[in-house]
Formats: sequence, structure tokens, C-alpha cells
Amino acid sequence: MTAEFSKLNLRDDFDDVLGTADAKRWQLSMPTDLEVVVSLSSAAVPAEAFEARLLWNRYPDEAPSLKFRDRGTGRLDMPQAWPLIRGFRPQSLDACVNWCKEGLAIHPEWRADPRFAWDKSHNPLLRVLRTLQDEFDNFYLGRFK
Repeated sequence: MTAEFSKLNLRDDFDDVLGTADAKRWQLSMPTDLEVVVSLSSAAVPAEAFEARLLWNRYPDEAPSLKFRDRGTGRLDMPQAWPLIRGFRPQSLDACVNWCKEGLAIHPEWRADPRFAWDKSHNPLLRVLRTLQDEFDNFYLGRFK
């Protein structure tokens, strides 16, 4: 798949996401062709917002890199920008989940397991955003300090 094809696919899916009811909870942007930034929070603590950065090498074929940006500086190397959620490892600046590049690198066995393998069908961006929001709504424990 060419880089241009990845860019076009992500742009189409991004535009589709903007038309969903879910998007009302998020602030979404595409700073670069293969990058999506979403501001989101837990339904239980809506004032505590986080900025997640999703960056693809090949969309929709591969899972995105997941990082959290410091809202003030935009830096991606600050554990304090991370939420405390199951599978998230702020000290390592990564997440051990099967829907991000870092998690699939930690657990390469997931790639061959149909229960955990990356699913590139339909709109993977929307699926990742909904999964991320579900984690915030059901498993959020606060901000890493």
C-alpha cells in the first residue's frame, strides 16, 4: 500500500468519524496526514481532559502508535500526560493493548491470534476512538503523578 493510499483512507475515515454521534464528546484534529489527535475525558470526570495522539505508518493495515500529549507543551515524553487506565504504562510511555502499535510490539503473539490481531476492516480509526473512550469511561483511575 502506498503512503498516498494510507493518507486518503485515513482522511475518509476521519471525515466519517466527524459525522458520528460519538464525535460530540471529542475534539478531533489531523495535524499531519497520518496523525489524529483527540481530546477526551472520562464520563465520570469530564473536567479532566487528555490528548491522545494516534500516528499510523500504514492505514488501515497497521495499528497506530498511541501516545498522550502534554496539553501545555505538546510533548509526548511526559508520564504526567497519561491517564491511569488498565494496560496503560505511563512510566514506559506506552500501552499494553492490542489496538496500538506498542502493545502489539510487546506481545507479538497477538498478531497471530484472531482474538487479539489488528482488525483493519470498516473504520479502524472509529473503532480505536470508541475503544479508547470506553476505557476512559469504565476504567479511568486518575492522572499519573
